[in-house]
Amino acid sequence: MHASKTSILTAGIVALTIPATIAIAKVTNEVAPLEQSPRQIMLNGYEGDGRPMDDIGSNIPYGDLSAFDKITTIGEAQSPDVPYCDERAALLKTLDHDFAESPRVKKALGDNRSVELWASSVMGTWTAVYTRADGVSCVVSSGMGWEQGDNPVALLGREGILPAT
Repeated sequence: MHASKTSILTAGIVALTIPATIAIAKVTNEVAPLEQSPRQIMLNGYEGDGRPMDDIGSNIPYGDLSAFDKITTIGEAQSPDVPYCDERAALLKTLDHDFAESPRVKKALGDNRSVELWASSVMGTWTAVYTRADGVSCVVSSGMGWEQGDNPVALLGREGILPAT
């Protein structure tokens, strides 16, 4: 049997790629517990890098999303030190295009406000979105690990956004 140079080269690349892929897949991103809730950090005057809701979970008491109602600058004009808010259509287009997320549940909060969960079984991501009475939507919380069949209301409960079911 005669092996070509291309076959040998391909086998070598595959042999080197598989261990590297496994090593990369085992990387974890552990975050230390917070001393304050993200909502309280924001209300106290967040000072730091990134948005205060990024990758730090959520302890927002049910129904108290008033911190998001106070955000006045939205979209590209926003400073990176506030939670991301934009016109509803623009924010939802981003979730669909960038993360392949689609709506899983929407709950009315009264006064023309709502909370909904968008998620992607393909990407394994989820995003909790709060829509204010003025039609501006804000990312309240987001994460990884979404799987087809997960209960969206239970996830919003665990995040402290809706009462646990």
